[in-house]
Amino acid sequence: MIGNNDAKKNILILYDHHETHVKTIADYLESFQRFSRHNASYVSSFSKCRFDLNYFDAVVLHYSVRVCYPGPLSASFAAALKQYRGLKVLFIQDEYENTHFAQETMRDLGIGLVFTCVPDESIAKVYPPDQFANVKFVNVLTGYVPIELSQMKAFAPLRERSTLIGYRGRNLGYWYGDLGQEKQHIGARMKEICAGRGLNTDIAWDEKDRIYGAGWFDFLGRCKATLGTESGANVFDFDGTLATTIKQELRRDPNITYEEVRKKHLADREGAIVMNQISPKVFEAIACRTALVLFEGRYSRVLEPDQHFIALKKDFSNVDEVLARLHDDTFLEALTERAYADIIGSGSFTYEAFVTRVDAVLEQTWLPIAREQAAWLPLPPCDALADFHATYRKNFEPSSAKRLWQAMPGGMRARIKRVYAAFPSPIRSLCRPILAGLRAWMKPAH
Repeated sequence: MIGNNDAKKNILILYDHHETHVKTIADYLESFQRFSRHNASYVSSFSKCRFDLNYFDAVVLHYSVRVCYPGPLSASFAAALKQYRGLKVLFIQDEYENTHFAQETMRDLGIGLVFTCVPDESIAKVYPPDQFANVKFVNVLTGYVPIELSQMKAFAPLRERSTLIGYRGRNLGYWYGDLGQEKQHIGARMKEICAGRGLNTDIAWDEKDRIYGAGWFDFLGRCKATLGTESGANVFDFDGTLATTIKQELRRDPNITYEEVRKKHLADREGAIVMNQISPKVFEAIACRTALVLFEGRYSRVLEPDQHFIALKKDFSNVDEVLARLHDDTFLEALTERAYADIIGSGSFTYEAFVTRVDAVLEQTWLPIAREQAAWLPLPPCDALADFHATYRKNFEPSSAKRLWQAMPGGMRARIKRVYAAFPSPIRSLCRPILAGLRAWMKPAH
C-alpha cells in the first residue's frame, strides 16, 4: 500500500556520472544503496527519461547535479519531473553560488524536500519562508566518515610516519571570500615556516597535485598531521555577478591583491550569511588516525579544540606551540585515539546514521501517488549495478597510460608537451584519435 510507511518504497536518485571519481561523492551515492531500508535506483541526470517516474515514491536530485547552473539535468528528465506526482527531493551544496538560479530551479521543478548544508540559523536568510512556504528544509553535513572504513588497511603508528605535515589545499577564486582563501593560505604559510626549520612536509594546493581515491588515504597514512580549515563560503553570490565582476577586475589588473578585492567588493557580504562548516576531509584524517591542525573555528560543533584537533590561530601567532605538539608523539597518539573514539567510534557521523536519518525524514514526508494504473518500467531504472563502487571503480584507479605518464620525470613530461605543442595543427589533429585510442586500450578492464 502506498500509504503504509512500513512498506519498502522505491526511490530514484539522479546524479552526475562525471563526478563519481570524487570519493566523497561516490560514498554519498552508494550509502543509499547500502543502508536505506527502501529500494534505491540510480540514473545519470544527463540521460533521457525512458520510463514512468510515477513508479517511484520519491525522486532525488543528488548534489552532484548542480542546480545552480543550467545543463546538468537533461530536458527530458526536467520535463518528466515537472509532471511527476510524488515527493521531489533535492540534496544541495555550495549554496552560495548562483543562489537565485538554484532557487528558481527548485520552484520550477516543484521540489518539496531539501537537504541543505546551510546551518539551521541561516536557512531563512537563504530560502525566505514567504517564497518556500511549502518546502521542508533539513540541515545535513557535506559528507561523513568514509564508507569503506572497515576495509582500510592498518596504517603505520604515528611515531613511525616520515612526513610531519601533509596537506592538499585549493587555490580558489577571490569571490569565495575569506574561507576560500584560507585553504591556500594555511598551506602556503605553514610550508614556508617548516621549510625554514628544515621540517619534512608534503604541502601543495595546485589542482595537478590533488590525490583521489585510495591514494588519498595512503597519503594521509604517511603523515603525522594534516592541515584543515572550515569548508564552504560566507560570501553569497546570489545572481552570479560577483564572480563575473571580480574576474573582470583580475583581467584588468592581474596583480591586484585579495585584500584590495575584499575591501572593494566583499566587505559588506563577508559573514552576512554564515555557511562555514566541517569538511569530509576531517573525517578522513581521523579515520587514518592522522592528527589535525586546524584554523580556529566551529566545525559544525562536531570537534573540540585540544580534544580532537590542534587549534592554529589564523595569524600563526601560536605556530611554535603547534609545531612543538607535533613533535610530541605521546600527545599526538592520545589526541588521534580520542578523536577516533569520539567522532568515529560514536557512530554518529557514519553514512549509515546519515541514511537512517534521511529515511526517517522521507517517511514523514511521503506523498501518496494516485496511480490510475500500475506504473511500469520497460527496463530496470538503474545504470549502477548492485555494488555502486565496483561499477565506478575505474574512476578511482588511473589507467595504465596515466600511471605511466605520472611515473615519468617532470622534465621528460615537459619536453614531450613542448614537442607536441610544436607540431602543426593538422598533425596534432591526426594524433588526437591515436592518443585517445591508446588511452582507451590501456584502461583497466572491469
